[in-house]
Amino acid sequence: MTIASNTTTPTLGNLSTVLRAILAEVTPGQRPYSGDSYLPSHLIEAAQDALSGIDQTAHQHAHNALSTACWHIARGEASQALSRLRRAQSHIMAGMESGRA
Repeated sequence: MTIASNTTTPTLGNLSTVLRAILAEVTPGQRPYSGDSYLPSHLIEAAQDALSGIDQTAHQHAHNALSTACWHIARGEASQALSRLRRAQSHIMAGMESGRA
């Protein structure tokens, strides 16, 4: 998902990045992009809930990949285990990257 409504709006990558940018805009103590920034509390809560769901999904994917890697190791399937470990690493790194945004 890419957002670019006008030339002053930065192009952002994915849904979690967009939600984090919105929440940063309305978080007290953060410097807002615009002095006119305002969102009703129900929209802020909805964005926080959606972001929480995205984070939980990423954690679940990493957990599932690690569990499957363990299963392959127990069966002596090293190449499949390595593949699942790489997938888990990918999920973990993606979660860390989205947390920085």
